[in-house]
Amino acid sequence: MAKTEPAVETEQVDVDALSKQLSKKNADYLFKFKRALKEENVSDEKQAEMLAEMLPEMLEAQHKGQPATQIYGPVSTKINQLLHAPKAPVKTSLQLQMLDNALIFLIMYLAFNGIAAQFSSKNSNAMIGITSIVITAAMAGVIMTYPMRYTQMPKEQRPPFWKMALIVVGLTLAFVAAYGVTILIPGFMNPVLPAWIQIVIAALLIVVRIYIKRRYKITGTFFG
Repeated sequence: MAKTEPAVETEQVDVDALSKQLSKKNADYLFKFKRALKEENVSDEKQAEMLAEMLPEMLEAQHKGQPATQIYGPVSTKINQLLHAPKAPVKTSLQLQMLDNALIFLIMYLAFNGIAAQFSSKNSNAMIGITSIVITAAMAGVIMTYPMRYTQMPKEQRPPFWKMALIVVGLTLAFVAAYGVTILIPGFMNPVLPAWIQIVIAALLIVVRIYIKRRYKITGTFFG
């Protein structure tokens, strides 16, 4: 018959006994800390847990001549650290990063194409059609997102570099092919917009991008 092992009791910290060992300065810190916990409506059980963890640290530092304010900072700082710690930022999805990067390229392509045409004395037929601009911007956004996301990943979570290289090479070839196809698109499906219209659209897209970026808290793309 198997013997039952006695339950192992966790070491209890005598909060009152440790509190009496504090220096005057640390005792004052503890008093303010407890008062702040009550103002935050922290339960007695939770307060006991916090004090049981803090008091041994305070006494150890006290023996080294370090007051609580030196190891924890002001009471308000310690309270914020324990009760109001900021949440870890939510990682932006791959799709949103692609969208943001594509918008950046679309803005740049439209602005560059429009400004170049505005000050060019050549025939407007040399300008790129809007369909070609949209397709190439979308492809560029997709292609550039992968290596950027790769560098942002923790090293232990990164796929082998050769896999990422193959993906980027494949997408680059697809980009070249897509651009070649856009040249063959009939003019009525790929109209060349007036230069000033392209510049206006680029300006409007800047506003759209700012809104989307703030609305969905997009990070890890070009320009942040």
